[in-house]
Amino acid sequence: MNILLATDGSDYADTALDFLLRFPFPDTISVILLTVIDKRVFVDAESVELTQAQSDALHVVRNTVREEAQALLDAAAQRIRGRGWAVTVQLRSGDVAEEIIVAAEESQVELVVVGSHGLSPGGRFRLGSVTTQVLMYAPCSVLIVKQPEVGSSLPESWRVLLAYDDSAPARKAVELCASLPWGAGDAAEVVTALTLITGFRQDIRQHMSPVWQQKKIAARAALDGAAVKLRGSIPEVTSQLREGTSSAQEIIEAAEAAGSNLIVLGNRGKSPLQRFLLGSTTGDVARHAPCSVLVVRED
Repeated sequence: MNILLATDGSDYADTALDFLLRFPFPDTISVILLTVIDKRVFVDAESVELTQAQSDALHVVRNTVREEAQALLDAAAQRIRGRGWAVTVQLRSGDVAEEIIVAAEESQVELVVVGSHGLSPGGRFRLGSVTTQVLMYAPCSVLIVKQPEVGSSLPESWRVLLAYDDSAPARKAVELCASLPWGAGDAAEVVTALTLITGFRQDIRQHMSPVWQQKKIAARAALDGAAVKLRGSIPEVTSQLREGTSSAQEIIEAAEAAGSNLIVLGNRGKSPLQRFLLGSTTGDVARHAPCSVLVVRED
């Protein structure tokens, strides 16, 4: 597996690196470590006529920024090599989100890892603009690492919630999870959330409908099949079929109840328009989940 980790030296990026190093990826992975110098830092200076002294000072600042960025990359790369993984570094300049996406495309990585911001005043995590754009436009799967709450740390064991709808991306998510070398204390819960229509008491008719009952039976069978595939690699696997007006909310509530530290879900759509729109469930879970989120895309 080839992974691209975007870092800028912030606390969020450091948390993403810590998460990457602790997560049970196989020893055979290779990592591209990327830092992007935002070109907008110098836009105002370049739009006016500078004196020689000002131009010299700007040149010094640019060199300093590049040297600091390179030092950041070298330090992070050393930590990754200490994990036994192959690593290369890239230092780019431009629009941060665009350069991350282009680097992912050029290097044909399978996963992009980005850090996310902390809790909003309302108590929910917020996604920065760079993270949002990468999630929408990256050509591969995306892992959004969210900052732990103050006073907490990254997990010693993994509690994974896998949202499953029997789609091709969801099946790929199961395959990915089943392929990883999980530890003895790790656990997973596979959750299928069926959407109820509550307007005009349609949920009552829905529950009574033979079609709905057949849908639940099929969903339970698919859910159990996914759980079976995971039991060969994850020590503890449970499954749960939920019903509610919002699949995203059901997934988030299930993750909160289980104390999950990672939600894994598939995302349909590979065209630019489909990436832009994102699945409503995927987007809502990524934005509002209480923990890190791995969005798995189809090949």
